[in-house]
Amino acid sequence: MMRTDRKDLVQQVPRWWLPAVAGSLIVLGCGGGGGGGGGGGGGNGGGGAGENGSVPPVAEVQPWLKGTFAGGPVSGLNYSGSATGARTTDADGQYEYVAGETLSFSIGALPLGSAAGFGSLSPLSISEGAASTADPQVINKLVLLQTLDADGDLNNGIQITDVVRDTVSKYATALDFKQSSTAFRTSLTKLLADLEQAKAFTDLDPRARTARTAAAAQEQFIRATSARQVVTTTGGSLRGFESSPSTWQFLGIPYAQPPIGDLRWRAPLPAKPWNGVREATAWSDQAAQTTALERFGEGGMSEDSLYLNVTAPKSASKLPVMVWFHGGGFTSLTSNTKPFNNAKALVTQGVVQVAVNQRLGPFGYIAHPTLSAESGYGGSGNYGQMDLIMALQWVKANIAAFGGDPDNVTIFGESGGGRKVLSLMASPRASGLFHKAISQSGTLIPDTRTLASAEAIGLALQKRLNATSIEEMRARPWPEVVAAAATLVPYTNIDQHYLPNSERVSFESRTHNDVPFLGVVNTNDTVDPIQTAKSVFPWMAQYSVSPHYTALFSQVPGGWRTRGVQTYHSGELAYVFNAPESVVTHYLLDLVIDPATNKKLVIGDLNGNGVTGSAGDTQDILTSAGIDGVDLQAVQNSMAIWTQFARSGSPTVPGLVDWPTYTPATDAYVELGATPLVKSGFSNVFP
Repeated sequence: MMRTDRKDLVQQVPRWWLPAVAGSLIVLGCGGGGGGGGGGGGGNGGGGAGENGSVPPVAEVQPWLKGTFAGGPVSGLNYSGSATGARTTDADGQYEYVAGETLSFSIGALPLGSAAGFGSLSPLSISEGAASTADPQVINKLVLLQTLDADGDLNNGIQITDVVRDTVSKYATALDFKQSSTAFRTSLTKLLADLEQAKAFTDLDPRARTARTAAAAQEQFIRATSARQVVTTTGGSLRGFESSPSTWQFLGIPYAQPPIGDLRWRAPLPAKPWNGVREATAWSDQAAQTTALERFGEGGMSEDSLYLNVTAPKSASKLPVMVWFHGGGFTSLTSNTKPFNNAKALVTQGVVQVAVNQRLGPFGYIAHPTLSAESGYGGSGNYGQMDLIMALQWVKANIAAFGGDPDNVTIFGESGGGRKVLSLMASPRASGLFHKAISQSGTLIPDTRTLASAEAIGLALQKRLNATSIEEMRARPWPEVVAAAATLVPYTNIDQHYLPNSERVSFESRTHNDVPFLGVVNTNDTVDPIQTAKSVFPWMAQYSVSPHYTALFSQVPGGWRTRGVQTYHSGELAYVFNAPESVVTHYLLDLVIDPATNKKLVIGDLNGNGVTGSAGDTQDILTSAGIDGVDLQAVQNSMAIWTQFARSGSPTVPGLVDWPTYTPATDAYVELGATPLVKSGFSNVFP
């Protein structure tokens, strides 16, 4: 159930006067005037207990008010007032005050600022003279508070513990909120080192805590203080935020328990329910992988990554659902990116979108003889695929609360995500959890790796870790495991559970998940997706009753188009997700190829700042791409086609394209360039 959060942050909590507790009340006007002329009882002045026969006035009780320190909320924050005294905000980030009272906030001995008591205060409202979050002192307070969160999960609120307060107090005179954000972050280095030494942080990333960036801190605050929406799920209530005037978004929703400790290399378990309302404004961690790739996503990085994001139109009711699996092979990258969760993209076409993170690399796909022996089904590996299945089970149970239709779910993914889509089509464990599928530059190898060969990779990892047992391997920090697995290439295997048979057997026996399918490949794609398009798409179609469709994506940004660049691997993402700026990431990942050299496109210093695009200047890269009106129209076309397929099982869009079904006999496809073109001869597209 979705409802607008109408919780009033200003709660009046009157503590009614009782003689027995009068001493604890805040009393105004305790004095009293004389009442009556003189004389004793029965006289003109009336009888009374006062010296002059007057009746004492009734005490006027000032009710307590409650407020929340917003942007977190922040628990364990010191505050004080003339009536309130010295206290700390409670577990919900709430404080008490009386009307007209000024509250001062601090972290231990480090003052943060003061403001008149109100139902919602924040680093902005307590910073003297600050007009917006762009003020350096506001930015720096946001950076500090978010950096100091004990468990690193901002969706649990910001938790300031005793050890944090005590340690921060030692730096009370050293921290200057009015300096630049860069200088302020640098000034936190020694404080953070001391907090690490004191074991103040309980998050699951063994790396040393670093200061939040100014941009990330501001964005988090804006999300947390926007209009809010509460949804009830099987795990508990979630409070999302307004990501656009017409869209609600929920970030970091747990769909499984953290696969850590003894749960490393086991099938996922459903997330544990929580009490109260969980915030859904902060990115979860990206899956553990090579840390150099962390900069391409949002959030931190750890094994605690089994979370998903939901973006839904405010008016959503039984809309088609599109569940996204990111690329990066089976080892890299994340769904925690702004393009993949763009409120101005697919959801504007009347769908609910889900973006899933799952275990990758050695944590998601390693098999091992000991793991097979303890699994209960005689196999191991494929944990990342099982994560995706659990995410789809979560969607089936909960997406109606966000306005989605659990009986109309499309899974789609690019590159490694496309490969995950194709593999799920072959798994009986995924039966009934999705109803349509899109693979963009995905790869399927019908003759799936055997369990024995997958276990051999696990044994190789054990040797590299110099571990004597699985227990030792489970105890190793994740960065150590990632480093040891650097040249190993784990992926799906016949584990007797997720895949009882090879993908070939699944399709040829017609026991696969037979759903409408759209296969997409790019004009200058990499070898494996091209081979899949040439050989596997025809093979899949002949064993399927549901319609199959094929597409050749040929659109490329205008500036690169004039240089002869063809649509590279992942090139369609900028169009499907209405994110032309994402071509910068594609370039930085070395995907944009110059046809003249067959190497990375060379981009000069186009803005004259002394740094070339080839050296990583993002403005030069975007300028070089030269997004034009043709590209913007291709964005609209792509979003219309993808969502129409999700809606109906056919990519035909009236007035835009009448898409023929694909069979080996018809060999029909649609080229997606400036305008969609129906063509034949798909088998001849690639030599």
